[in-house]
Amino acid sequence: MTGQNFLKGAFILSLAGVTVKLMGALYRIPLARLIGGEGMGLYQMAYPVYTMILALSTAGIPVAISILVAEKNAREDYQGGKRVFWVSLMLLTVIGAMFSVLLYFNSYWLAGNVLYDERAFYAIIAISPAIFITAITSAFRGYFQGNQTMLPTALSQVFEQLIRVATVLTLAYLLLPYGIEFAAAGATFGAVTGSIGAALVLILFYIIYRGKYGVKPSYRSLGKEPIISIMLRIGFIAVPLSLGGLVMPVMQLIDATIVPLRLQVAGYSIARATELFGQFSGMANTLINLPTIITISLAVSLVPAVSEALANKNIRQARARIGVAIWITCLLCLPAAVGLWLLATPIAILLYDIAEVGSSIAVLAPAALLLGLYQTSSGALQGTGKTYLPVKNLLIGIMIKAIFNYILVAMPGFGIKGAGYATAMGFTVAVILNYRDLQKNIGFTVAWYQTLVVPLIGVIIMSFAVLWSYGLIFNLAGNSLAVLTSILIGGIVYGLVILFFGGVKASELEIIPGFGLKLTRILLRLKIVRR
Repeated sequence: MTGQNFLKGAFILSLAGVTVKLMGALYRIPLARLIGGEGMGLYQMAYPVYTMILALSTAGIPVAISILVAEKNAREDYQGGKRVFWVSLMLLTVIGAMFSVLLYFNSYWLAGNVLYDERAFYAIIAISPAIFITAITSAFRGYFQGNQTMLPTALSQVFEQLIRVATVLTLAYLLLPYGIEFAAAGATFGAVTGSIGAALVLILFYIIYRGKYGVKPSYRSLGKEPIISIMLRIGFIAVPLSLGGLVMPVMQLIDATIVPLRLQVAGYSIARATELFGQFSGMANTLINLPTIITISLAVSLVPAVSEALANKNIRQARARIGVAIWITCLLCLPAAVGLWLLATPIAILLYDIAEVGSSIAVLAPAALLLGLYQTSSGALQGTGKTYLPVKNLLIGIMIKAIFNYILVAMPGFGIKGAGYATAMGFTVAVILNYRDLQKNIGFTVAWYQTLVVPLIGVIIMSFAVLWSYGLIFNLAGNSLAVLTSILIGGIVYGLVILFFGGVKASELEIIPGFGLKLTRILLRLKIVRR
């Protein structure tokens, strides 16, 4: 996998990720207006349970598939790659069905004894079949990613979100007259219909691409490695990854259980605590996750890229790919974090018409950068084969987050802001530990000037431009136009500063898929970038 192909895969996934996240952010606006903060709280309570069980059952296997298929393809053992896929598909089908059934029959107990709100029972019931279907889709995605083909995954994600959004809004509207608990349940059922759509797209792509990767063989001709051996190798890679995938939903579950209860200790009613939690997790947190679209894509592409480089004993190439991924993360996520912090309340008013959400956005803003760095560095560590290290590091971060959640949220001076500060503390620790492990294992070090110093200069200058333009336009045309224009001006100013200080070189622009060469020639003529 060349550096260009690595970035091409990340670029395709990023485009799909931008589309999916934008749809995800946009549908929450009418949904929040439709079912309110309390309804969003019920909606958000079901999702951590679902994502935690999904992570426990499937999270590590798609990455394991991509690693094993990439390794076998590097050795030109294409038959072995197909064997990995079919064994994984059978395994995930059984596991997914088992966990869907378990969630369905334990939904009432979870609602009453874990979430402390029996109304969440309906949302958990509605979302339970999605585990089975998502398990199947994850096998296909892992196989395509291992073959360095990201288009099927990208299109399936877009199609999944389209169907999901349509289902969420339609069922929430139709079921609202029966109560907000039923409206929230209808919204969560979008995960089921969306995953069905994704599965159909992936199966169609597999049929189309079957000629490229070879027709499905019979089990007698499926290569030489025994099924038991493949399952053991998948388990060896996937178990730590599954635990790592479990940590993030656990973090969300900690918020869903601790935050509303500790808000009540701080003096809020049950309804008000649920409303504040809905604003924090369902509104503010959604915006904070938007900048990490790129880093998720980078992490997915980075795993087989680093794995392939190390399989060929090319440590220098592995370090270079990790360095590019972390550089892109800082380049994009740092200005996003600062922008969200500067315009927190105006953005909250623009999107949700609730100024109060701005305080949650502001305290969560640093997490936009920290989460991105954690995802990229975790992908790098997974590619080196040290799949357990990101799990250990995030687990330490989660413990810190839980402690500060418990302490700060119950203090009237902090309240819901305490959850944001706790999140930032937890991810800061996890990122530092990940970086230390990359240094220790493959001798990786960050190119500090290009990766951090130049973006910092850029965001300082950008901040003045954003505040000046927002204040000027707000007085002339109001909040909405002021927010949109100041974001545009800030982005232009930041980009020019980065180019001026050498944060991006011509050789790095040239490898952007599709238009990189043309863009580089134009900027070289204008003397904006250097060789």
